[in-house]
Amino acid sequence: MATRSFLFVLCLAFACTIDSRHLDHHHHHHSKQHRVRHLWDIIKGKFIDKFNFDNRHFRQHEMLLFPDIGFQSLNNNDTWKIIVHGWKYENPVRKSWLEIGADVWMAKFTRNLINQNDKLTINGSINYDRLRTFFVSDESNKLIKILIGDHEKSLSTDKYGQFLDQIDMTNQDVQNLKKEQGSDNVINYEATSNDNPKSIGIIRLIEPRHGISVISDIDDTIKISEVFDKIRLIANTFIFPFKPVPGMSDLYQQWQKSNKNCTFHYLSGMPDQLYTLTQEFIDDNNFPDGSFHMRHFGWAIGTLFDFIHPEATFNHKISYLRFFLSNTIRDFVLVGDSGEKDPETYATITKEYPERIRAIFIRAVKGESPSDQRFLNTFQSIPKEKWLIFDDPKQIPIDLSRAPRAIFS
Repeated sequence: MATRSFLFVLCLAFACTIDSRHLDHHHHHHSKQHRVRHLWDIIKGKFIDKFNFDNRHFRQHEMLLFPDIGFQSLNNNDTWKIIVHGWKYENPVRKSWLEIGADVWMAKFTRNLINQNDKLTINGSINYDRLRTFFVSDESNKLIKILIGDHEKSLSTDKYGQFLDQIDMTNQDVQNLKKEQGSDNVINYEATSNDNPKSIGIIRLIEPRHGISVISDIDDTIKISEVFDKIRLIANTFIFPFKPVPGMSDLYQQWQKSNKNCTFHYLSGMPDQLYTLTQEFIDDNNFPDGSFHMRHFGWAIGTLFDFIHPEATFNHKISYLRFFLSNTIRDFVLVGDSGEKDPETYATITKEYPERIRAIFIRAVKGESPSDQRFLNTFQSIPKEKWLIFDDPKQIPIDLSRAPRAIFS
């Protein structure tokens, strides 16, 4: 299912690379059916050649570990909860992906793009490295051994090849491990299975118990993605170089330097298959290191368009926000954008934990005014001092340590 879903994404992305003048020529000399078939042949030929070439660079078995968090138990200062999260997958030796459900996807391709020639003018070349993690097989029910310090735990991957588990450690063990590894607020662990070499995972410790944690969206908050336009989203994801939102890296760096005990956590509704590229984006643009909490695009989830449906993203984000708030005593700053449901998501969690949310910052991706009725309705029961709609990060205060009202005074 996932393969067929991303076949459609590939169709969309490749369509963006076809010169619109070429399409216009066929529009005048051939029937619509012939034009569609001709474009399909171009896409199919280009992709099969390139994908088979890229395939030779894959190791057959891989494991990807996502940076997660560790926190002290609310009921026992001596106990730490360490969250380990990873994905095990298998690279195919050779498969004819484009032959699967071609007729079905051709119909969708025709319906979604051929009647919208005005959207076929984005030029560029597909970045195949960005696509390859979508054309692998999740390895379900595989035994994974986790070694963190002297602690060892065995667990199994789920049907999506994912594992997400909690390991309890004493505070002394955590502090000793930090010293041994020479790290500050970070500890590493090892994950192994019987068919791939050792992988090293990162745990970002939320310490001390008191402090400020910044929860940041990624797409259209710190990275220009244009999620509100699905065609542009695909182009920005699979064709164009990743571009940062101007000023956001500087803002986050200043927050980190100016606010004591400030941690960062990147919460996104986009596929965790894009994690490695997103981590490179964070590093290349000097955003603070942080934990990552993305969603897995699995076989049974449906098309990409369904996957990034605002309601699905809302549910993912609200679940993680509740997890953070119910397991810590920290205050939180929530940063997002107006492209989809960040305002509604953050308003919902603020109503549940009104004393714990320090501030909400929403980037207006379409130039909306703070007096837009959507924002007035969404934040109706939340003090105006706690939320800010911005289009320039310089509008956002640096000092997050004071009370919300003082921040905006």
